[in-house]
Amino acid sequence: MYNLTVRGHDISGNHTYTELPEKIKAVGISNVQLALAMSFPELPSGKEHLSPGFGTYMKNTFMKQEVQIAILSCYINMIHPDEVIREEALQKFESYLKYAKYFGASMVASETGNVLEEIIYTEKNFTEEAFEKAVVSIQRLVDCGEKYGMMVGIEPGLNHPVYSVEKMNVLVQRIDSDYLGVILDATNLITADNYKDQTKILQEAFDLFGEKIVAIHLKDFVIEEGKIVPTAVGEGLMDVKGMLDIINKNKPLINIVLEETKDEKIAQAKKLIETL
Repeated sequence: MYNLTVRGHDISGNHTYTELPEKIKAVGISNVQLALAMSFPELPSGKEHLSPGFGTYMKNTFMKQEVQIAILSCYINMIHPDEVIREEALQKFESYLKYAKYFGASMVASETGNVLEEIIYTEKNFTEEAFEKAVVSIQRLVDCGEKYGMMVGIEPGLNHPVYSVEKMNVLVQRIDSDYLGVILDATNLITADNYKDQTKILQEAFDLFGEKIVAIHLKDFVIEEGKIVPTAVGEGLMDVKGMLDIINKNKPLINIVLEETKDEKIAQAKKLIETL
């Protein structure tokens, strides 16, 4: 049995916050990772807009369809080169930490940003300077999480200064807090050269900092022109059974987020996983 979750913005089209949980329930899923600005772009959701009422209304609306807001996303560039923009982003995340409990969420999630203004692959992220900037920002967010009793979920990836299992391990050792959690997406850590090691990468993460892993992203992929390209779960090169076996052994019933698996393909992926 798996505790499957979808990203709200993997349900295509424009919908209200009443319609979205209905569509999630219709594909047989009972958990959502919700990025407010991506699912409801017309709804103001900045740091100044959240409130206990906002969060509680959302939680109750989703729960009417028996869908839990398991993870509240607040994807920011926490090492943005413009200090003013970076400060605004960090304050937004802190606001989400303050109000996440009213949504019923157990964590607020983000990747670790980019030394450039946009999130793209660059080896400039792989410097100690970039990593140290990330540590400073994450430490600040974790301190805030401790204040409000809310976990900070950090997702490593090749487009970021926390770009490997080893670097993530350094981070969790540097920031020793129960309020720092890891959201692990093994596909974010592979290349066209090492993709066959995907299960080894996942197992290594569990071996090094398994107790810190608080959610899993399951993202299938193909290789096009030497690059990893995401695709729906079950339609690519991912060893889905191998990944699920490792997850189930180490973290039974953890939230497994089907990423880049959209609309009718969600039900297809769910059926595939149930057969495995």
